[in-house]
Amino acid sequence: MPPENPFSGRGSPVSGSRLVGRRSMLDRLAMRVRSEAHCSLVGLPRMGKTSVAREVLRSLDSTVTGLVGGYITLDAIRGPIQAYNRILEETSPAEWDAQTIVRTSDHDEAYECFLRTLRKRRRCGQRSAIVVDEIDAILQDGFTDASLFIARIREVANDRDRYGVTFIFVSRRSLDMIQGAVDCSTLAGLCEVMYMRPLERDGLDALSARSPVPVDDPGREALWQITGGHPFLAEVVMCEAVEKNNSHLSDKSIKDAQHAQSHEFTNQYRQLESLLAHDKMFEAMCELVVGPRWRAIAPHTECLLKHYGILLSSDVVSGSVACMSEHFRDYLVLLTRMTPSWLLLGDAERQLRYLVQDRMVLAYGENWFDELQKKLPRLSAALAKLIEQRIREKRMFGDAASDFILDYAYISDLKDFVFAEWEQYRSILGGAKAEWDRRFQDIIRARNPMAHHRPIPADFLQEAERSCRILLSRLKGEECSNKI
Repeated sequence: MPPENPFSGRGSPVSGSRLVGRRSMLDRLAMRVRSEAHCSLVGLPRMGKTSVAREVLRSLDSTVTGLVGGYITLDAIRGPIQAYNRILEETSPAEWDAQTIVRTSDHDEAYECFLRTLRKRRRCGQRSAIVVDEIDAILQDGFTDASLFIARIREVANDRDRYGVTFIFVSRRSLDMIQGAVDCSTLAGLCEVMYMRPLERDGLDALSARSPVPVDDPGREALWQITGGHPFLAEVVMCEAVEKNNSHLSDKSIKDAQHAQSHEFTNQYRQLESLLAHDKMFEAMCELVVGPRWRAIAPHTECLLKHYGILLSSDVVSGSVACMSEHFRDYLVLLTRMTPSWLLLGDAERQLRYLVQDRMVLAYGENWFDELQKKLPRLSAALAKLIEQRIREKRMFGDAASDFILDYAYISDLKDFVFAEWEQYRSILGGAKAEWDRRFQDIIRARNPMAHHRPIPADFLQEAERSCRILLSRLKGEECSNKI
């Protein structure tokens, strides 16, 4: 009989032994609530925010006399009136059977009833702590009167002596970002902000230690490199690995489990991309981690990405920035290769891929890749490298990885393909082969330093841009005043 899998049910809020690596945050949050200080808990999806908030309520309910805790999530609520009712219900003492319910469709009237009930409870000595989860939901079209709701919650939060309510707001975006989107009062100014980052290494080791079969040192290292401490992704991998009934979990077991669950990783990364679309933060992250950098990135953007824990320390010498995990960095590389940040070079690179594909199909048919391997053995290593990279990324990212083999080729690879079969391209590109070799070198000379975060002399960049424009003009059949 296989051992019980302690990682089953991944994705649901956890408590007790499953909530690992968060002791410091739990203690800090509980101390703030005991002091009646409002808090804002911010973090990426599936980072464990709800689990921490609920665990704090459980601990306070059992240790603090006269404090009633409650939990609501705004993504399950249509608007302010329902929110007021849920708050009253969640924080109702057990002895209050005749709970006041707001029975009206008028927001003003519902709010006055809400305040009266809170004042009555406060006069009886009650204090309440309420978790308001998914406060981002006020940005949804279905949530009515969002701006007024936030202003009124701020009024309650701002007068603890009168209403006796302490709030823990849980969100993916910071409160000031949410408020900026709905143009409402500054609730953020009342709260201490705590960002929930991925688990530290000791927290991830504690998570893997819950496995019913031992995890060896290479296995733990692989889990760290793949997940970077992301608790949900770590549980996904561990759940899959334990299901395989191995006698122990090695680095191969962990990697195989990730490959089997690659869709969960890409789903999380896509959610992150959507969340960080605001102010082009995701694009900025790609430039910081992968390159090339071609614009100034606001310090606030880099700081916020580090608060989330998806950007780590910078290397002052190289200028590179580490990110949450090696797997996540590989995903950013995948995206950046398909849609490079340096738009001009990216456009040239993509158009050249299409040209190589068209010319080779015309010359050798649909199986051109195999035919080219036979005809040009000197390119076999480069061609094999493309196949190897596609297989690797298919295993890591599943359907998110490209099927188009030339998506794995960079400008230097494409140059080699063109020159190996120059006669197939002469009519399109025109000019001498030696001149085109110089143009490609201009582009490569700028691209490689940018990709590694090194400064580029202005004249190098100008020549690279000029060569890109000349190349694009030829590929698109346009006249170009620049002589090759």
